[in-house]
Amino acid sequence: MFVKNLKTDITWAVTEEHGARLLRTEDFEEVEAPKPKRTPVKKSETGDEVEIEK
Repeated sequence: MFVKNLKTDITWAVTEEHGARLLRTEDFEEVEAPKPKRTPVKKSETGDEVEIEK
């Protein structure tokens, strides 16, 4: 589960048990999973998409 600290605006991934304890306080709220950030795709000189190696 994901919980957000309302004081720091930081989202944390926690276990259900730990999240349940955090949600008893006023400092946290349950949130949806954040969307993963995508790596932009660079275009080659020919206009074809090229995979970026990591």
